Parts: sequence; C-alpha cells; structure tokens
Amino acid sequence: MARQFESEFDTVRDDLTKLSSDIANLAASLKDGATDTAREQLAAARDRFERLTEEARSRGEEQLEGLAATIEERPLTSVLIAFGVGVILGRLLDR
Repeated sequence: MARQFESEFDTVRDDLTKLSSDIANLAASLKDGATDTAREQLAAARDRFERLTEEARSRGEEQLEGLAATIEERPLTSVLIAFGVGVILGRLLDR
C-alpha cells in the first residue's frame, strides 16, 4: 500500500511538472501571438497614416493651384483682399 501511494504521488508530481511546463509554453505562445498582433496593427496604422498624409498633401496642392489660378485671373482683387486681411490682422494684434 505504501508503494502504491508513492507511485501515485510520483505520478501526480510528474503531472504537475508537465502542467507547469505546458502553462509556461502557453504563456510564451500567447506573448508571441500578442506581439505579432501588435506588429500587424502597427503596420496597418502606419499604412493608413501614409495614405491619409498623401491624400492631404494632394488636396493641399490642388487648393494651392486653385488659389494661384484665381490670383492670376483677378490680380487686383487678390491684392485688395490681401491688404484688407492685413489691416484687420494688424488691428487685432495691436490690442
């Protein structure tokens, strides 16, 4: 009976050792998986940022081209508007 008890105790101890090892392996796998997921999300965010930056740059260039065309079409009006805006800003900044 004592030998049977020792045998069962050894079996339980071995099972606990294996379980501990399995838990450590599982934790390492989860950590690696989380790292991979974070990398994928970072790459997706970087791609989206680059796409939005390029889109904003493109729109800005279009607006500048439109403004330049308007100034070329109506140079006197553009100068008067710029003068008026300068006077208004000057008065606001004087206060």
